[in-house]
Amino acid sequence: MPVTDLFVIGFGGPTPGCCKRVDPCPGEAYCFVSGIFGHNPARKARVDEVVEHYRHLGGFSKFNEITQAQAKAVGEELARRGRKLNVTIGYDHWQPHIADKVADLKGEFVTLVMSPHQSSVSWDGYLRRVAEGLEKLPESKRPKWAGVAEPWWNKAGFIDALADNARLAAATIGADFQAGSTGLLLSAHAVPMPVVRTAPYQNQINETARLLAERLGASNWIVGYQSAPSDSNIPWTTPFIDRAMEELAESGATRIVAVPIGFLCDNVEVLYDLGIEGRQKAETLGVPFATANAVNTHPAFIKLLADQVEAKL
Repeated sequence: MPVTDLFVIGFGGPTPGCCKRVDPCPGEAYCFVSGIFGHNPARKARVDEVVEHYRHLGGFSKFNEITQAQAKAVGEELARRGRKLNVTIGYDHWQPHIADKVADLKGEFVTLVMSPHQSSVSWDGYLRRVAEGLEKLPESKRPKWAGVAEPWWNKAGFIDALADNARLAAATIGADFQAGSTGLLLSAHAVPMPVVRTAPYQNQINETARLLAERLGASNWIVGYQSAPSDSNIPWTTPFIDRAMEELAESGATRIVAVPIGFLCDNVEVLYDLGIEGRQKAETLGVPFATANAVNTHPAFIKLLADQVEAKL
């Protein structure tokens, strides 16, 4: 039986429309962020802190909108190659949920994980939700899972898209990556150190960073981690982006360009942590600062994703 469906899965973000988990509704952003922390009352201060980031940018996220555009573009690229598939999307932390959308798959399917680097809290977690969705269905109604598109943190199409966006951002502040006076900040989501010890996440981040720096000819670059909770009792990956920016300035950088290598779309974490807090930090350092767009629907990235899916058909 040939593959008929492509199941695109990712983290998700809050969109308009009450999830009806709590009455009265505290707001979509609150329900979303609280859900990430397991609706733990002890984390309310951190939840409130992150919710304010969302409210500052309108209360919602473009994550789902951009993921839908990415999935649509991949489906169209595959169709141009004669590989027309039904495309279904599910999210781990927002509606429609991954486990629920499994029931909408019509036949044999391949999964595309919308996460550039692998860890138990992203890649592995999303795939567990697929398995949970399959288990909920009667055996006679379970679609056949044909496989998962291979990860692509080090593939040319991903690096090409990042490099194009980095150059566009650099041009806005007259930055030259080949000069030591331009600092290149490569940003990824911080994760707890216990996660690092059980997953290839940090090694993959470092390889993406190295490949991108080489592609750009950058002579002064650093990986910085963002979005770590301020109230955690366990260590997270470092340096955080504020310290990473200080290190670039200390090394002689008079301009800094940030590139979100650990994010696939311009969601709130990119727009706030880099676009707002990063810019504020740059102002205290007295250096011009620019943030590159995430890969979003860059043609090189979309073609790469189609390549990865096609290899599983």
